[in-house]
Amino acid sequence: MLILSRADLEHLLTPRQVIDVLGTAFALSATGGAEVPPRTALAVGSHGVLLVMPAALRHETGDDQDLGNKLVTVYPGNRARGDPTVHATYILMDGATGRPLALVEGTYLTALRTGATSALAARLLARRDALRIVCFGAGVQAGFQLTCLAAVLGIQDVAVVGRDPARARSFVESMRRRLGVSVHLAEDPRAAVRGADIVTCATTSSEPVVYGADLRPGAHLDLVGAFRPTDREADTEAIQRARVVVDTYAGALAEAGDVLIPMKEGAIGRDHVVAELAEVVTGARPGRTRDAEITAFKSVGWALEDLATARLAYNRAVTEHIGTEVTL
Repeated sequence: MLILSRADLEHLLTPRQVIDVLGTAFALSATGGAEVPPRTALAVGSHGVLLVMPAALRHETGDDQDLGNKLVTVYPGNRARGDPTVHATYILMDGATGRPLALVEGTYLTALRTGATSALAARLLARRDALRIVCFGAGVQAGFQLTCLAAVLGIQDVAVVGRDPARARSFVESMRRRLGVSVHLAEDPRAAVRGADIVTCATTSSEPVVYGADLRPGAHLDLVGAFRPTDREADTEAIQRARVVVDTYAGALAEAGDVLIPMKEGAIGRDHVVAELAEVVTGARPGRTRDAEITAFKSVGWALEDLATARLAYNRAVTEHIGTEVTL
């Protein structure tokens, strides 16, 4: 069995490679090539939750099949102890024999595949001349969102909105070095949104941080932070004004408060969610239909994204002789 650490993944994977492999995986899923049951959540007393996320993917040719499972723990109290809130581990298996192939560090894997999925959606939904981004959030996931979006769009300016001023300033400096473009704090968040081509949200907020009244014609809204039906990052007007695409119908209609809350209010119907990402990737449903259209992509995470990314990392690791082999 091959052990792949975070450092191994940082060496093996680039945003563009992951974006491309996710495009292939979503396309295969559209033709019935994927088996992805709903994720299972197990409450661990009052301390946290364990999420179990299995997936299988059949290839177009031959009998090859990828198989894997991600284990994620979310312990909110860890932050007070100085420990990470989320820990994740991925187990990749041979779909033909069930043999374990790799144990992969899952926290970095999750963050990268989340950003890459948003970038895949932006490639299909955002205007091609999108240059200005407003980023709500100054944490790890916000960094992956910006890095992956910059891999598919010609970003020139990034305005950052963060709750902690010191953390936000540090994030700005880090992203300025990473992206090589203008990155700065937003003096007035709502004014920044009014001038933005893309608004990406990777926050822990349970209340809206983006208001539909501020979205300019042609803007694209990327929402990845909220993953409970009671939480949202965009207000009802933002969702009403947008052509809404989700990562999967099943996930969004169970967990995406950004969509479910407006539905509960009666502001939108089920048909307001026009497509899931696989349908846009294959062309079964259109993405952006006109330049002035406001688009929105809502993601709550899908286990197939983890499987495709883990398989890519494993294939490259075998080719480049990277990782640690162990015998169980």
